Amino acid sequence: MTRIPREITRTRILDAAHRLFVARGFNRVTVEDIATKAGFTRGAVYSNFANKAEIFVALIDRRFDDQLDRALEDLSADLDSSERVAALARWIAAEASRSREWSTAELEFYAFASSDPELSVRMMDVQRAGRADFADFLVSQCQRIDVEIDIPPEHLAAIVNSLVRGLMLEWMVDLSTDVAGLFVAAFTRLLGVPPVAPRSDDRTPAHSEGDEHAH
Repeated sequence: MTRIPREITRTRILDAAHRLFVARGFNRVTVEDIATKAGFTRGAVYSNFANKAEIFVALIDRRFDDQLDRALEDLSADLDSSERVAALARWIAAEASRSREWSTAELEFYAFASSDPELSVRMMDVQRAGRADFADFLVSQCQRIDVEIDIPPEHLAAIVNSLVRGLMLEWMVDLSTDVAGLFVAAFTRLLGVPPVAPRSDDRTPAHSEGDEHAH
């Protein structure tokens, strides 16, 4: 029997876990569920990940990398300040739409992690690493529109990240929430740049990861 490369095995496990977490949340998924969905034994899963929490942490890392890649692609063009802020808002709105069911699983996971001191420390490290990368991204975007940041980049990243997560929570409860518009209003004031009105199609579409995996 041909042995499946380890990286392919890990990817299949993560893909299966992602689909299950989106559909059921974190708490109602087991390692056995993930193994079955991926077409492996539980032993194969445990040979790649210590437990379900480790799988979820790996997905958090992967999702952040994917989100940043999409942002860099969406914002790669030469844009003036208002266009760049509007494009950033569209990216935020799209990520909110894409992440609705995932956000539910993520909330369950953070509640679970808060009761485990070792996992809490691990998540703090993950959070700080992600914040540093996000800070670099925000600095690069500000430099492209000649905006000088007057607070430490890590603080800006923490503020923007909190704003985005808060808007996502608002949208999860009320799909009429104008994520893009509210982000633009807050972000332009934070940077001290002229406000810009998002286009009518910038509003958060009622679409999520659950739609992608419904069939």
